[in-house]
Amino acid sequence: MIKQKFKKYLSFALKRVFREEIEKDMVLKAKNLAFKNNKIKKIKNLSEVEFQVFSQWGEDGIIDWIINKCNNIPKSFLEIGTENYKESNTRFLLISKNWDGFLIEADKEAVSEIKSQRIYWRHNLKIKNQFVNKENINKIIKQLKIPKKIGFLSLDIDGIDYWILKELKIISPVILVCEYNSLFGSKKSVTVPYKKKFQRNKEHYSNLYFGSSIKALINLLKNKNYVFLGTNSSGNNAFFVKKNFSKKIINSIKEKKIFLSKYRESRNRKGSLSYLSKDKSLNLIKNKFLIDLSKNKLVKISSLKL
Repeated sequence: MIKQKFKKYLSFALKRVFREEIEKDMVLKAKNLAFKNNKIKKIKNLSEVEFQVFSQWGEDGIIDWIINKCNNIPKSFLEIGTENYKESNTRFLLISKNWDGFLIEADKEAVSEIKSQRIYWRHNLKIKNQFVNKENINKIIKQLKIPKKIGFLSLDIDGIDYWILKELKIISPVILVCEYNSLFGSKKSVTVPYKKKFQRNKEHYSNLYFGSSIKALINLLKNKNYVFLGTNSSGNNAFFVKKNFSKKIINSIKEKKIFLSKYRESRNRKGSLSYLSKDKSLNLIKNKFLIDLSKNKLVKISSLKL
């Protein structure tokens, strides 16, 4: 019995050391890439500075590049929707630049796992376990004592992201990245209707009905004095910068490109990936409703011609 416990502990310890060594190597290589990126005077679009360390699609490189184009930026961030934080938009930022960090995550087990990681005590990282909606978002931020002016905000909750962003009033991030639903196209300003307890996997079995179109985000953030910079090459995350910080960055990007997504994330009724094309994916949710924000009208997806 004692021997088995020792073997189990030894296996756990070795895996942890191995993971940490891999992470150190990844961060070191990423820092070298970031150094090279920041020497580039002008890029064609954001895809040219992409690299992936902890982000899902290459956002680490884009975020680092934008930050280095901003002078006197507050060294703090907020990430809303983190899961266990092993795949995130701010972990590389936290490790490489040692910013102050704030996280909001709805999953209790994921929050416990984050608190068990060494990164939690090695850095000034605070976390709130709560399901975010437009009624509580500003209250949660107050509870976390997040400064009004922060350097970076990442929002990815696979649901009512547009409504959270619209309601967000008590902080003013310099840089902002938000996920959008590429299935909804780039020509219409649409979003899922507001629902306090929106859960993507329960709204439709396909897991495709969530979020807003990129045009909806661009229009919303323009009214909040943000400038659109482009998307990642995977076509699911949009980047913005506060207007008074934008001049140097805007002059460094030739094209504010919106990339078309190619990933196939549709699910069948059993919850397994079904790898459907965009047209077939859209057909699955054709009877669901979106709000056409230009008309403030609830419209069935099939009639929108997305």
